[in-house]
Amino acid sequence: MLTAGRVRTLLRLDEDELSDQEIEEYVNHYSARILAEIGAPAQGDASIQDNVLFQDTILAGIACQLSRTDISVIHHPSKYKVGDTQEDFTNTSMGLYGSIPSWCDEYSSLLSSLAQQYHEIKNLQVFRRRGMSVRRKWRRDF
Repeated sequence: MLTAGRVRTLLRLDEDELSDQEIEEYVNHYSARILAEIGAPAQGDASIQDNVLFQDTILAGIACQLSRTDISVIHHPSKYKVGDTQEDFTNTSMGLYGSIPSWCDEYSSLLSSLAQQYHEIKNLQVFRRRGMSVRRKWRRDF
C-alpha cells in the first residue's frame, strides 16, 4: 500500500505544495479508479495493493493529475540567466533530446499492461486429473 511519504519521495513533492491528507485522497481515488477499470479479476485479488505495477500506476495517475491541474508542482520551470538576459521555459516535455513521454502517457501505458496482466489471469484455467497421483508408481503404468 502506498503511503503519503512514499508518494512524496518518489514524485519529489514538497510538503508546502500538498499535504499528506491530499496525497492520501489522490491514492484512494486512483486505487478505486484503477480497480474499476481493470474489473472483477483485480477486485477479487486481495494482494493487488502490494503489486509494484499497481503502485506505479497510481503514482503515474497522481503525477498526470497534478501536471494537468498545476504543472509547476510536477515540472518546475527551467530558468536560465546569461549576463543581463534571463529566460523561463515551462514546457519540460520538449527539450534537447526530443519529446519526453508525459506522465499521462506513462499512466495509460501502465494501466493497459496492468489490465492485460489481470485479463490473462482471468482467462487462465487450471484443472487436475483426479486419481493419478494417488496410485502408487503411477508414472510406470503408462
